[in-house]
Amino acid sequence: MRFTISIVLVFTVQLLSGQLTTPVKGGAYSTARKENFNGFIGENSTTLFSVDYLYISRKKQELIIRKFYKQDLKLVDSKNIYENPPEGFYGEPLEVFYRNDSLFLFSNLYDEAQKTLFITFDLFDINGTKLYSAVVDTLPDDESLQIHEEENQNGFVLIKSHKFSNLTEQEISFKCLDEFGKMTLNETAKSPMALQNINIEKIAFLKDGPIYVLCNYNFDPANASVHDEREMINNKYALWAYDPELHFLKEFEIRMQAKWLNGIEMQLTPQNNLLLAGYFNESRYFTVSGVFSLIITSDLAILSSRFEAFDKNVLAKFIEEKDREKTKELEDYKLNHIAVLDNSSYFLLGERYYKYIERNYDPRTNITTTTEHYNYNSIIVSYFDSLGNHIWTDRIPKYQNTTNDFGYFSSYTFLNTGSEVYLFFNDTDKNNELALNDYFNYKGLFNNRRFQISAVQIDTTGVKARGPIVSVENQFILRAKESNQISGETMFLMTEVGREAKVFSVNLKKKN
Repeated sequence: MRFTISIVLVFTVQLLSGQLTTPVKGGAYSTARKENFNGFIGENSTTLFSVDYLYISRKKQELIIRKFYKQDLKLVDSKNIYENPPEGFYGEPLEVFYRNDSLFLFSNLYDEAQKTLFITFDLFDINGTKLYSAVVDTLPDDESLQIHEEENQNGFVLIKSHKFSNLTEQEISFKCLDEFGKMTLNETAKSPMALQNINIEKIAFLKDGPIYVLCNYNFDPANASVHDEREMINNKYALWAYDPELHFLKEFEIRMQAKWLNGIEMQLTPQNNLLLAGYFNESRYFTVSGVFSLIITSDLAILSSRFEAFDKNVLAKFIEEKDREKTKELEDYKLNHIAVLDNSSYFLLGERYYKYIERNYDPRTNITTTTEHYNYNSIIVSYFDSLGNHIWTDRIPKYQNTTNDFGYFSSYTFLNTGSEVYLFFNDTDKNNELALNDYFNYKGLFNNRRFQISAVQIDTTGVKARGPIVSVENQFILRAKESNQISGETMFLMTEVGREAKVFSVNLKKKN
């Protein structure tokens, strides 16, 4: 820690570090240039597992499983488990899962002679040795596929739907597999309504409960050009709830009169109810003016339905005073996550994101330079009780601007402990000196210059603390979007600099 850090920052660090342990810093290891880290997939008592995807060509790809020793987070093993297809075939890995020291890999495999796309399932042991392989489905050209793991890791569901317009009726095929790849369900459900395009956005299910599929009924692409690009073209969502035992489909249409839905998240609660929540607006533009929630019981009854517009006190946290008269909705905010706590209350987490392109023409050289600016800015946090009542909304100021990098090191990740959440992102050391309710004096972090990996602690009463995880001397930049949570007590953070990577971890301090 540098000696120039102010007294205010020292206080903030002490407040935050009172809840989190000192980070464990792993050793640096080399990464291939084209390698794309995809996230942490699991852990056991000694080892942390991650997966990296390397695309070389259509005929050659790798799926690299890495093992880190949890005590010091040093890399101990690395192995490619993906076998490139034989002559006459090409394919790619789709999804990989970890459970009880086993790896489960779904891939597609295209037969160029038969013009058929197969979906394959492979089971590996902890050392990457293949134990079982099978073809579990085929995928026609006019269908799309989603693969989702059961809530308690007791198998998988493969869901297929029409990819293109179907003006007669829409249907979804459900195929459930157990943890060994054995098929336990193979059925098709049809919507009672005549629909056009259908886009599956979310899936949730328990082994002995309904399979929930959140669908967005998209517009007709042929007529898209007649709409203003700033306007939301379609806000019609529906929830398909399929009971495999009763062979029964119940469809819930999700809409609000004179309001436009702008993002929905879905998750099962500890009571096995289904929670849907998100944002709405009243202008039809891609803005946010309030929040809504819907809670459905496992017997497919509506337990709660709520919506609430933000009042002027909430909007004042996001809109500067000079703009409050003309700005009535929050612009560019996107819904990212829902974090359900042990008592079934929950947080909605969103972020202000936008991109713009800057072009400069030099008449002397006749060359136009194009710069893409990626902006991942303030985080919006909304807290709801277990019945879906909106309790409060607050803003976590953050300004991340990068150019021509697709926001590689931007955005945030979070740890849900069951009673509170911690947000992690790159920030500047100066911003960590400001008060928690100082919404408009934060400075931007441009191209990650003088960054500091930071965290924000939030409980059900509001924002509690903000401060750095490691000092500014750390050169490894957080890749927040790929640093996913895999346990309730530890947060693993992937960081990179150049062609080297390093894993950090932070734990909750145990209470005396």
